Amino acid sequence: MSTPQAVTDALDKLGDADKAVIELYIDELKHQIIELGGEIEDDCDGDDDDDDSMPPLEGNEPDADDEGPVEGATMEKDSVSDFPPIYESGEDMDKAMECKMQASDLKSTGDYKGAVDKYTEAICAAQPSALTYAGRAECLFNVNRPCAAIRDCDEAIKLNPDSAKALRVRGRAHRAVGNWELARKDLSAAQSIDFDDTAMADLKFVTEKVSEIEAKKVKERLAEEEKKKKKIAEIKKAQEEAKAAAEREQAERASPSSSGMPGNMPMPGMPAGMPTGMNDLFNDPDVMAGLQNPKIMAAFQGMMTGGGMDMSKIQKLMTDPETAGFMQKIIGKMGGSMGGMSGMGGMGGMGMPPGGFGGAGSGDDDMPDLDDGDYDDMPDLE
Repeated sequence: MSTPQAVTDALDKLGDADKAVIELYIDELKHQIIELGGEIEDDCDGDDDDDDSMPPLEGNEPDADDEGPVEGATMEKDSVSDFPPIYESGEDMDKAMECKMQASDLKSTGDYKGAVDKYTEAICAAQPSALTYAGRAECLFNVNRPCAAIRDCDEAIKLNPDSAKALRVRGRAHRAVGNWELARKDLSAAQSIDFDDTAMADLKFVTEKVSEIEAKKVKERLAEEEKKKKKIAEIKKAQEEAKAAAEREQAERASPSSSGMPGNMPMPGMPAGMPTGMNDLFNDPDVMAGLQNPKIMAAFQGMMTGGGMDMSKIQKLMTDPETAGFMQKIIGKMGGSMGGMSGMGGMGGMGMPPGGFGGAGSGDDDMPDLDDGDYDDMPDLE
């Protein structure tokens, strides 16, 4: 049973994980139908006029891709071109009766090939009975022509669906070529009509073969289902990981920088509890551009050590031509926020003029004079 095109189109619109789930569910439904005794038929063109009681013949026609006899089979399949003719027309009942008697005699002596020829004459002379076709089928089977025997049994069962002999011979022929399931079906039907000890042994053999086949199919089905489930789990895991990564990336883009440094990296040497102005400061592009200078970065980190800002180092930076401009910009942007920083008590918010510390000598003895030129004790930043 093929999947309808509309269903296939709908499946193609699904994601890989959802599609795999639906396909697995469809496969499980098919297996359940088979296990409950239903049949999954393949689509075919045209009408089937065959009798419903007739199981399909397998392997009667030669096949270039035939892989050879089935393991456990006892006969090779014969070609349809070697099948003896069946009845077409004729009403010579006397000849048919005489040939059947001769065929019976030959069969009793073990001359099955001669019996086949006489049965063929009888069948072509007049409308044969189911028993006549079954008799020739038995002889064909005994000369290792199992597929021809199956065809004759098919003709016999068309005439009499309850022909135990035809069912038994056909079951044995199917068993000989390895059609285990068809053999079990025919032999079971024959035994229910007319029990036979020899057929019972054949039935036991093919039943065991069918059980092996069914167990193998179940194992393969379970393995395939496990493979599909694993694939579904892998797809779902990949989707969940991709979703989580996207959510993390979105959250990182949405959240403000905690330190102002690129990539939210903490500023080395920054003391805890820095005022809000410092965060804004490090979001300033001019300040960040200045920090790209290794000397400025090293100096800036050095003045922030010890849990607060070292004013002596700030004064040193203000006199260095390479860092003075940057420090002027820092002080101007921070404004009064510097007064709340650790180590800056008594600075009164450090309301510095745009010119920097040049006017700082207003009587505050704690503030070193930047104009005295005595910097010999100050560490060299270079």
